Amino acid sequence: MPDTGPSQVPSFSERVYKALLVAYPKEFRRAYGLHMAQVFKDLCREEQRRSGAFGLASLWVHTLLDLAATSFVERSKAMRWKFLMPLALVLGLLIALVDSSPNWDDTGITAAAVFGSCGILGAIHPRRAWQWALAIGLWIPALGIALHQNYESWAALAVALVGAYAGKLTRFALAARA
Repeated sequence: MPDTGPSQVPSFSERVYKALLVAYPKEFRRAYGLHMAQVFKDLCREEQRRSGAFGLASLWVHTLLDLAATSFVERSKAMRWKFLMPLALVLGLLIALVDSSPNWDDTGITAAAVFGSCGILGAIHPRRAWQWALAIGLWIPALGIALHQNYESWAALAVALVGAYAGKLTRFALAARA
């Protein structure tokens, strides 16, 4: 019969904890998984030594609650990027299609749409501000040049960059106030 005494509980707990780390995104696990497993191993041994099975059970309750909350946050960060980039590309294309339609002659509304959407995305995901500007702002010059040989439409990219970085700066300013 295998030894299931107190000395075996942490190693079983460690194996279960390592298996539960799959709840985190792959990039997160690569960056922090080994450290998290080591910290959990140390906590298991300390709780086992100090409080026995009750301490280990308490550690598991706290660990499972933390794992559920933080893995949800990390997964939602990863999903945000996967959801927002296609949205930005479609939004940029729609703005460009309206702007390039024959009866449309309101550059101010187009510029406001590009600036506002890039600003919102820059505030949501500031690290990718330049990518939001390209995803939304490149469609207008692409269609403008292809359909109407309008080389002045490159100005839309400048509006997109300013909007995305204004959103990024707004996010940082609000975070600094909080």
